[in-house]
Amino acid sequence: MENLLPNSRRPDVSFHQSGRIDITAHVAKLLHLQQGDVIGVMLSGGEYMLYVRLRDNERVGRHEGQVFPTNRGKRHTNNFRAYSRRMCQAMIHAAGVSGTARLPVGTPLSINDTTAIPIIYKYNLQ
Repeated sequence: MENLLPNSRRPDVSFHQSGRIDITAHVAKLLHLQQGDVIGVMLSGGEYMLYVRLRDNERVGRHEGQVFPTNRGKRHTNNFRAYSRRMCQAMIHAAGVSGTARLPVGTPLSINDTTAIPIIYKYNLQ
């Protein structure tokens, strides 16, 4: 017997070669994302962490990684999208894939009073 769907886990964050970053509503809720926030990825202790660099009310000018909602659900839970080719290339290189890195995330942590979510970059969900 062969399972037609060996991996049923869905990705939480997707990094595309074009620079598009897709963030699920689950991750957006954990980071308390709002339209106009700027996300970033930092390397901390050998792990890549997704976090909010600037909140919308702190932001001045245009920034790479600025998020905007892609849909609105019944309970106003949003999927978000951002664009940063440099961030995508770095994460695709770290994941060791070509094309798109579809990655899960871990449990949120607090680093310097900032909520950060570890990206499990060694487990591409293709």
